[in-house]
Amino acid sequence: MHLNIDDCVLIALEQSAQVVQSRFNIESAAIQVENARNAFLPSMSTSYRMSRSLSGPREGSFVDPATGEITSTLGESSTSGSQSLGASFGMDLYNPSSWVGLASSKLARQAAEKDLDASQQQVVFAVKQGYFSLLQAIELMAVRAEQVSVSQEDLRRAETLFEIRSVPLSDVLTSRASLASARATMIDRENSIELARADLAFAMGLQVSAQIEPQRGDFSVVPLTFSHAEALAHALQHRPDLHAQKFSMLQAREDLQGTRYELLHPTVSMSTGYSWQLSADEQFQGPEDLFLKNYGYSLSMSINMPIFNRFSTQNSIKSQKLSYRQSMEDLEQAKRQVALDIRRTFLNIEWYRRSIEANQIAVSAAEESYSLAQERYALATGTQLERLEAQSSLFAARSDLVQAQFNYHIQLAQLDQAMGRPFATRKK
Repeated sequence: MHLNIDDCVLIALEQSAQVVQSRFNIESAAIQVENARNAFLPSMSTSYRMSRSLSGPREGSFVDPATGEITSTLGESSTSGSQSLGASFGMDLYNPSSWVGLASSKLARQAAEKDLDASQQQVVFAVKQGYFSLLQAIELMAVRAEQVSVSQEDLRRAETLFEIRSVPLSDVLTSRASLASARATMIDRENSIELARADLAFAMGLQVSAQIEPQRGDFSVVPLTFSHAEALAHALQHRPDLHAQKFSMLQAREDLQGTRYELLHPTVSMSTGYSWQLSADEQFQGPEDLFLKNYGYSLSMSINMPIFNRFSTQNSIKSQKLSYRQSMEDLEQAKRQVALDIRRTFLNIEWYRRSIEANQIAVSAAEESYSLAQERYALATGTQLERLEAQSSLFAARSDLVQAQFNYHIQLAQLDQAMGRPFATRKK
Protein backbone atom coordinates (compact mmCIF):
# COMPACT_ATOMS: atom_id res chain seq x y z
CA MET A 1 0.00 0.00 0.00
CA HIS A 2 1.26 3.44 -0.95
CA LEU A 3 1.29 5.77 2.05
CA ASN A 4 2.80 9.14 2.80
CA ILE A 5 4.25 9.97 6.17
CA ASP A 6 1.05 11.58 7.46
CA ASP A 7 -1.01 8.51 6.56
CA CYS A 8 1.43 6.29 8.43
CA VAL A 9 1.28 8.45 11.53
CA LEU A 10 -2.53 8.57 11.55
CA ILE A 11 -2.74 4.79 11.24
CA ALA A 12 -0.25 4.36 14.07
CA LEU A 13 -2.17 6.70 16.36
CA GLU A 14 -5.22 4.47 15.94
CA GLN A 15 -3.64 1.03 16.02
CA SER A 16 -0.43 1.28 18.03
CA ALA A 17 -0.58 -0.95 21.11
CA GLN A 18 1.25 1.69 23.14
CA VAL A 19 -1.44 4.29 22.40
CA VAL A 20 -4.29 1.84 22.95
CA GLN A 21 -2.90 0.81 26.33
CA SER A 22 -2.56 4.46 27.34
CA ARG A 23 -6.23 4.99 26.48
CA PHE A 24 -7.13 2.03 28.67
CA ASN A 25 -5.13 3.58 31.50
CA ILE A 26 -7.18 6.77 31.20
CA GLU A 27 -10.43 4.80 31.37
CA SER A 28 -9.16 2.94 34.42
CA ALA A 29 -8.14 6.21 36.09
CA ALA A 30 -11.58 7.68 35.34
CA ILE A 31 -13.19 4.71 37.08
CA GLN A 32 -11.02 5.35 40.14
CA VAL A 33 -12.19 8.98 40.19
CA GLU A 34 -15.80 7.80 40.05
CA ASN A 35 -15.17 5.40 42.91
CA ALA A 36 -13.62 8.22 44.96
CA ARG A 37 -16.70 10.39 44.35
CA ASN A 38 -19.01 7.55 45.33
CA ALA A 39 -17.29 7.39 48.73
CA PHE A 40 -19.31 10.52 49.67
CA LEU A 41 -22.63 8.81 48.94
CA PRO A 42 -24.58 7.03 51.68
CA SER A 43 -24.86 3.27 51.85
CA MET A 44 -28.31 1.70 52.04
CA SER A 45 -29.35 -1.90 52.43
CA THR A 46 -32.48 -3.92 53.10
CA SER A 47 -33.03 -7.47 54.25
CA TYR A 48 -35.83 -9.96 54.66
CA ARG A 49 -35.63 -13.20 56.61
CA MET A 50 -38.14 -15.99 57.08
CA SER A 51 -37.60 -19.12 59.17
CA ARG A 52 -39.66 -22.19 59.90
CA SER A 53 -38.72 -25.04 62.23
CA LEU A 54 -40.49 -28.33 62.91
CA SER A 55 -40.01 -30.41 66.08
CA GLY A 56 -41.14 -34.03 65.88
CA PRO A 57 -43.30 -35.68 68.54
CA ARG A 58 -41.63 -36.85 71.74
CA GLU A 59 -42.29 -40.13 73.50
CA GLY A 60 -43.40 -39.94 77.16
CA SER A 61 -44.53 -42.25 79.98
CA PHE A 62 -47.12 -41.88 82.76
CA VAL A 63 -48.83 -44.07 85.42
CA ASP A 64 -52.36 -45.00 84.55
CA PRO A 65 -54.38 -44.30 87.72
CA ALA A 66 -56.98 -46.91 86.79
CA THR A 67 -54.57 -49.79 86.33
CA GLY A 68 -51.53 -48.50 88.15
CA GLU A 69 -49.33 -49.44 85.21
CA ILE A 70 -46.77 -47.33 83.37
CA THR A 71 -48.10 -46.36 79.97
CA SER A 72 -46.03 -44.97 77.05
CA THR A 73 -47.46 -42.31 74.77
CA LEU A 74 -46.32 -40.31 71.71
CA GLY A 75 -46.87 -36.57 71.72
CA GLU A 76 -47.62 -34.27 68.81
CA SER A 77 -45.15 -32.43 66.56
CA SER A 78 -44.71 -28.69 66.99
CA THR A 79 -43.82 -25.94 64.55
CA SER A 80 -42.36 -22.50 65.10
CA GLY A 81 -40.99 -19.71 62.94
CA SER A 82 -40.70 -16.03 62.37
CA GLN A 83 -40.37 -13.34 59.72
CA SER A 84 -38.22 -10.28 59.91
CA LEU A 85 -37.69 -7.22 57.74
CA GLY A 86 -34.95 -4.64 58.08
CA ALA A 87 -33.44 -1.58 56.40
CA SER A 88 -30.33 0.42 57.20
CA PHE A 89 -28.80 3.70 56.09
CA GLY A 90 -25.24 4.82 56.79
CA MET A 91 -23.10 7.75 55.80
CA ASP A 92 -19.74 9.28 56.62
CA LEU A 93 -20.26 12.83 57.76
CA TYR A 94 -16.56 13.61 57.77
CA ASN A 95 -13.81 11.34 56.51
CA PRO A 96 -10.50 12.96 55.51
CA SER A 97 -9.48 9.88 53.55
CA SER A 98 -12.39 10.36 51.17
CA TRP A 99 -11.37 13.92 50.31
CA VAL A 100 -7.75 12.98 49.86
CA GLY A 101 -8.69 9.94 47.79
CA LEU A 102 -10.75 12.11 45.44
CA ALA A 103 -7.95 14.63 44.96
CA SER A 104 -5.39 11.86 44.46
CA SER A 105 -7.52 10.03 41.89
CA LYS A 106 -8.04 13.23 39.90
CA LEU A 107 -4.30 13.79 39.76
CA ALA A 108 -3.79 10.18 38.67
CA ARG A 109 -6.28 10.68 35.85
CA GLN A 110 -4.50 13.85 34.73
CA ALA A 111 -1.19 11.98 34.78
CA ALA A 112 -2.73 9.22 32.65
CA GLU A 113 -3.97 11.80 30.13
CA LYS A 114 -0.48 13.27 29.84
CA ASP A 115 0.96 9.78 29.53
CA LEU A 116 -1.32 9.29 26.52
CA ASP A 117 0.04 12.47 24.92
CA ALA A 118 3.58 11.29 25.59
CA SER A 119 2.81 7.86 24.11
CA GLN A 120 1.38 9.47 21.00
CA GLN A 121 4.49 11.59 20.55
CA GLN A 122 6.72 8.54 21.00
CA VAL A 123 4.70 6.66 18.40
CA VAL A 124 4.83 9.61 15.99
CA PHE A 125 8.61 9.73 16.28
CA ALA A 126 8.95 5.96 15.89
CA VAL A 127 6.83 6.06 12.72
CA LYS A 128 8.73 9.02 11.27
CA GLN A 129 12.03 7.35 12.07
CA GLY A 130 10.87 4.13 10.44
CA TYR A 131 9.50 5.98 7.42
CA PHE A 132 12.71 7.90 6.81
CA SER A 133 14.78 4.77 7.42
CA LEU A 134 12.75 2.91 4.78
CA LEU A 135 13.17 5.74 2.29
CA GLN A 136 16.86 5.85 3.11
CA ALA A 137 17.22 2.12 2.48
CA ILE A 138 15.38 2.46 -0.85
CA GLU A 139 17.59 5.36 -1.94
CA LEU A 140 20.75 3.49 -0.94
CA MET A 141 19.47 0.51 -2.89
CA ALA A 142 19.04 2.76 -5.95
CA VAL A 143 22.63 3.97 -5.58
CA ARG A 144 23.91 0.40 -5.44
CA ALA A 145 21.74 -0.64 -8.37
CA GLU A 146 23.27 2.14 -10.42
CA GLN A 147 26.73 1.00 -9.35
CA VAL A 148 25.92 -2.55 -10.43
CA SER A 149 24.74 -1.25 -13.80
CA VAL A 150 27.94 0.76 -14.27
CA SER A 151 30.06 -2.22 -13.17
CA GLN A 152 28.29 -4.45 -15.69
CA GLU A 153 29.01 -1.97 -18.45
CA ASP A 154 32.66 -1.76 -17.33
CA LEU A 155 32.98 -5.51 -17.40
CA ARG A 156 31.44 -5.71 -20.87
CA ARG A 157 33.82 -3.04 -22.12
CA ALA A 158 36.86 -4.71 -20.49
CA GLU A 159 35.98 -8.07 -22.04
CA THR A 160 35.60 -6.45 -25.45
CA LEU A 161 38.95 -4.69 -25.17
CA PHE A 162 40.60 -7.87 -23.92
CA GLU A 163 39.35 -9.76 -26.97
CA ILE A 164 41.15 -7.30 -29.25
CA ARG A 165 44.21 -7.40 -26.97
CA SER A 166 43.86 -3.76 -25.93
CA VAL A 167 43.86 -4.44 -22.17
CA PRO A 168 45.40 -7.19 -20.05
CA LEU A 169 43.41 -10.00 -18.44
CA SER A 170 43.86 -8.36 -15.04
CA ASP A 171 41.50 -5.55 -16.10
CA VAL A 172 38.79 -8.09 -16.82
CA LEU A 173 39.31 -9.85 -13.52
CA THR A 174 39.31 -6.58 -11.62
CA SER A 175 36.05 -5.57 -13.31
CA ARG A 176 34.48 -8.92 -12.39
CA ALA A 177 35.57 -8.55 -8.76
CA SER A 178 34.17 -5.03 -8.66
CA LEU A 179 30.82 -6.22 -10.10
CA ALA A 180 30.60 -9.10 -7.63
CA SER A 181 31.29 -6.75 -4.73
CA ALA A 182 28.62 -4.32 -5.93
CA ARG A 183 26.08 -7.15 -6.27
CA ALA A 184 26.88 -8.40 -2.75
CA THR A 185 26.32 -4.91 -1.40
CA MET A 186 23.04 -4.65 -3.30
CA ILE A 187 21.83 -7.90 -1.73
CA ASP A 188 22.55 -6.39 1.68
CA ARG A 189 20.62 -3.27 0.67
CA GLU A 190 17.64 -5.37 -0.42
CA ASN A 191 17.57 -7.05 2.97
CA SER A 192 17.86 -3.65 4.70
CA ILE A 193 14.75 -2.48 2.80
CA GLU A 194 12.66 -5.41 4.02
CA LEU A 195 13.91 -4.99 7.58
CA ALA A 196 13.07 -1.28 7.51
CA ARG A 197 9.64 -2.07 6.05
CA ALA A 198 8.93 -4.56 8.84
CA ASP A 199 10.09 -2.07 11.49
CA LEU A 200 7.77 0.60 10.09
CA ALA A 201 4.80 -1.78 10.00
CA PHE A 202 5.46 -2.78 13.62
CA ALA A 203 5.66 0.88 14.70
CA MET A 204 2.32 1.50 12.98
CA GLY A 205 0.64 -1.39 14.78
CA LEU A 206 0.28 -3.44 11.56
CA GLN A 207 1.39 -6.94 10.68
CA VAL A 208 5.13 -7.00 10.05
CA SER A 209 4.44 -8.56 6.65
CA ALA A 210 2.54 -5.46 5.47
CA GLN A 211 3.95 -4.19 2.18
CA ILE A 212 4.22 -0.44 2.75
CA GLU A 213 5.43 1.67 -0.15
CA PRO A 214 6.51 5.12 1.06
CA GLN A 215 6.05 8.17 -1.09
CA ARG A 216 9.10 10.29 -1.81
CA GLY A 217 8.21 13.84 -0.74
CA ASP A 218 10.09 17.07 -0.42
CA PHE A 219 12.64 16.40 2.29
CA SER A 220 14.99 19.26 1.64
CA VAL A 221 17.11 20.83 4.35
CA VAL A 222 15.01 23.34 6.26
CA PRO A 223 16.84 25.67 8.66
CA LEU A 224 15.52 25.92 12.20
CA THR A 225 13.55 29.07 12.98
CA PHE A 226 14.20 29.03 16.74
CA SER A 227 17.18 28.93 19.03
CA HIS A 228 18.30 26.27 21.46
CA ALA A 229 17.07 28.33 24.42
CA GLU A 230 13.63 28.73 22.85
CA ALA A 231 13.42 25.00 22.14
CA LEU A 232 14.35 24.15 25.72
CA ALA A 233 11.81 26.61 27.15
CA HIS A 234 9.11 25.15 24.91
CA ALA A 235 10.01 21.61 25.97
CA LEU A 236 9.93 22.39 29.70
CA GLN A 237 6.50 23.96 29.26
CA HIS A 238 4.87 21.49 26.87
CA ARG A 239 6.50 18.08 27.29
CA PRO A 240 3.61 15.78 28.33
CA ASP A 241 5.86 13.33 30.15
CA LEU A 242 7.07 16.17 32.38
CA HIS A 243 3.47 17.10 33.15
CA ALA A 244 2.68 13.46 33.89
CA GLN A 245 5.55 13.27 36.36
CA LYS A 246 4.44 16.53 37.93
CA PHE A 247 0.93 15.15 38.49
CA SER A 248 2.41 11.98 39.94
CA MET A 249 4.46 14.10 42.33
CA LEU A 250 1.34 16.02 43.38
CA GLN A 251 -0.47 12.72 43.86
CA ALA A 252 2.30 11.55 46.20
CA ARG A 253 1.92 14.80 48.12
CA GLU A 254 -1.84 14.29 48.45
CA ASP A 255 -1.30 10.76 49.74
CA LEU A 256 1.13 12.13 52.33
CA GLN A 257 -1.33 14.79 53.46
CA GLY A 258 -4.09 12.20 53.65
CA THR A 259 -2.07 10.03 55.98
CA ARG A 260 -1.37 13.04 58.19
CA TYR A 261 -5.06 13.91 58.27
CA GLU A 262 -5.89 10.38 59.36
CA LEU A 263 -3.56 10.86 62.32
CA LEU A 264 -4.87 14.29 63.36
CA HIS A 265 -8.51 14.32 62.29
CA PRO A 266 -11.42 12.18 63.48
CA THR A 267 -13.79 10.22 61.30
CA VAL A 268 -17.46 11.04 61.91
CA SER A 269 -20.20 8.72 60.66
CA MET A 270 -23.86 8.11 61.35
CA SER A 271 -26.26 5.26 60.69
CA THR A 272 -29.93 4.61 61.12
CA GLY A 273 -31.99 1.47 60.80
CA TYR A 274 -35.44 -0.04 60.96
CA SER A 275 -36.42 -3.60 61.91
CA TRP A 276 -39.67 -5.54 62.14
CA GLN A 277 -40.36 -9.13 63.23
CA LEU A 278 -43.37 -11.42 63.18
CA SER A 279 -43.55 -14.78 64.95
CA ALA A 280 -45.25 -17.85 63.54
CA ASP A 281 -48.31 -17.59 65.83
CA GLU A 282 -48.98 -14.01 64.73
CA GLN A 283 -50.90 -12.96 61.66
CA PHE A 284 -49.78 -10.29 59.19
CA GLN A 285 -52.77 -8.01 58.70
CA GLY A 286 -51.28 -5.70 56.10
CA PRO A 287 -48.52 -3.15 55.47
CA GLU A 288 -49.77 -1.07 58.36
CA ASP A 289 -48.46 -3.75 60.72
CA LEU A 290 -44.94 -2.72 59.76
CA PHE A 291 -45.45 0.48 61.72
CA LEU A 292 -47.99 -0.59 64.39
CA LYS A 293 -46.34 -3.53 66.12
CA ASN A 294 -43.09 -5.47 66.46
CA TYR A 295 -41.02 -2.72 64.92
CA GLY A 296 -37.88 -0.98 66.03
CA TYR A 297 -35.84 2.08 65.02
CA SER A 298 -32.19 2.84 65.67
CA LEU A 299 -29.99 5.89 65.20
CA SER A 300 -26.31 6.03 65.96
CA MET A 301 -23.38 8.34 65.46
CA SER A 302 -19.75 7.47 65.89
CA ILE A 303 -16.56 9.50 66.16
CA ASN A 304 -13.30 7.65 65.73
CA MET A 305 -10.02 9.27 66.64
CA PRO A 306 -6.77 7.30 66.42
CA ILE A 307 -4.71 7.47 69.58
CA PHE A 308 -2.13 4.75 69.23
CA ASN A 309 -1.86 2.22 66.41
CA ARG A 310 1.61 0.84 67.12
CA PHE A 311 3.27 3.63 65.10
CA SER A 312 1.76 2.30 61.87
CA THR A 313 0.59 5.73 60.73
CA GLN A 314 3.88 7.41 61.65
CA ASN A 315 5.79 4.84 59.61
CA SER A 316 3.39 5.33 56.73
CA ILE A 317 4.06 9.07 56.85
CA LYS A 318 7.81 8.47 56.73
CA SER A 319 7.45 6.11 53.79
CA GLN A 320 5.18 8.44 51.84
CA LYS A 321 7.42 11.41 52.58
CA LEU A 322 10.30 9.51 51.01
CA SER A 323 8.12 8.66 48.02
CA TYR A 324 7.19 12.31 47.63
CA ARG A 325 10.82 13.43 47.80
CA GLN A 326 11.74 10.71 45.32
CA SER A 327 9.06 11.89 42.90
CA MET A 328 10.41 15.45 43.19
CA GLU A 329 13.89 14.22 42.34
CA ASP A 330 12.49 12.17 39.44
CA LEU A 331 10.89 15.33 38.06
CA GLU A 332 14.14 17.28 38.30
CA GLN A 333 16.02 14.43 36.67
CA ALA A 334 13.45 14.35 33.87
CA LYS A 335 13.97 18.06 33.29
CA ARG A 336 17.71 17.53 33.07
CA GLN A 337 17.13 14.68 30.64
CA VAL A 338 14.97 16.95 28.48
CA ALA A 339 17.74 19.56 28.42
CA LEU A 340 20.22 16.86 27.38
CA ASP A 341 17.88 15.58 24.65
CA ILE A 342 17.41 19.07 23.24
CA ARG A 343 21.14 19.77 23.34
CA ARG A 344 22.07 16.46 21.71
CA THR A 345 19.43 16.83 19.00
CA PHE A 346 20.47 20.38 18.18
CA LEU A 347 24.10 19.27 17.81
CA ASN A 348 23.10 16.33 15.61
CA ILE A 349 20.93 18.51 13.38
CA GLU A 350 23.77 20.95 12.87
CA TRP A 351 26.20 18.09 12.27
CA TYR A 352 24.00 16.48 9.59
CA ARG A 353 23.30 19.85 7.98
CA ARG A 354 26.99 20.47 7.59
CA SER A 355 27.53 16.88 6.51
CA ILE A 356 24.95 17.33 3.74
CA GLU A 357 26.76 20.40 2.46
CA ALA A 358 30.12 18.62 2.62
CA ASN A 359 28.78 15.47 0.95
CA GLN A 360 27.19 17.49 -1.84
CA ILE A 361 30.61 18.99 -2.58
CA ALA A 362 32.17 15.53 -2.30
CA VAL A 363 29.68 14.09 -4.80
CA SER A 364 30.38 16.87 -7.30
CA ALA A 365 34.12 16.37 -6.92
CA ALA A 366 33.80 12.57 -7.17
CA GLU A 367 31.71 12.86 -10.34
CA GLU A 368 34.35 15.06 -11.94
CA SER A 369 37.14 12.76 -10.77
CA TYR A 370 35.36 9.71 -12.16
CA SER A 371 34.78 11.46 -15.49
CA LEU A 372 38.48 12.32 -15.73
CA ALA A 373 39.48 8.78 -14.81
CA GLN A 374 37.22 7.47 -17.54
CA GLU A 375 38.84 9.76 -20.09
CA ARG A 376 42.35 8.83 -19.01
CA TYR A 377 41.51 5.15 -19.20
CA ALA A 378 40.01 5.56 -22.66
CA LEU A 379 43.19 7.33 -23.80
CA ALA A 380 45.31 4.60 -22.20
CA THR A 381 46.93 7.14 -19.89
CA GLY A 382 45.18 5.86 -16.80
CA THR A 383 44.80 2.44 -15.23
CA GLN A 384 41.77 0.29 -14.55
CA LEU A 385 42.50 0.48 -10.84
CA GLU A 386 42.39 4.29 -10.87
CA ARG A 387 39.06 4.22 -12.69
CA LEU A 388 37.54 1.70 -10.27
CA GLU A 389 38.78 3.67 -7.28
CA ALA A 390 37.19 6.83 -8.68
CA GLN A 391 33.97 4.90 -9.30
CA SER A 392 33.98 3.50 -5.78
CA SER A 393 34.58 6.96 -4.32
CA LEU A 394 31.71 8.39 -6.35
CA PHE A 395 29.11 5.88 -5.17
CA ALA A 396 30.40 6.00 -1.60
CA ALA A 397 29.95 9.78 -1.65
CA ARG A 398 26.42 9.40 -3.01
CA SER A 399 25.59 6.87 -0.29
CA ASP A 400 26.98 9.18 2.39
CA LEU A 401 24.85 12.03 1.04
CA VAL A 402 21.68 9.90 1.12
CA GLN A 403 22.39 8.81 4.69
CA ALA A 404 23.05 12.36 5.86
CA GLN A 405 19.88 13.70 4.21
CA PHE A 406 17.52 11.23 5.85
CA ASN A 407 19.36 11.22 9.18
CA TYR A 408 18.86 14.98 9.21
CA HIS A 409 15.08 14.56 8.96
CA ILE A 410 15.12 11.82 11.59
CA GLN A 411 16.78 14.30 13.93
CA LEU A 412 14.13 16.90 13.09
CA ALA A 413 11.48 14.37 14.12
CA GLN A 414 13.49 13.69 17.28
CA LEU A 415 13.50 17.41 18.01
CA ASP A 416 9.71 17.58 17.63
CA GLN A 417 9.35 14.84 20.22
CA ALA A 418 11.95 16.37 22.54
CA MET A 419 10.13 19.71 22.42
CA GLY A 420 6.71 18.15 23.02
CA ARG A 421 5.28 19.39 19.76
CA PRO A 422 1.84 17.99 18.84
CA PHE A 423 1.48 16.16 15.55
CA ALA A 424 -0.29 17.95 12.73
CA THR A 425 -0.80 16.63 9.21
CA ARG A 426 0.51 18.62 6.31
CA LYS A 427 -2.01 20.43 4.15
CA LYS A 428 -2.36 18.88 0.75
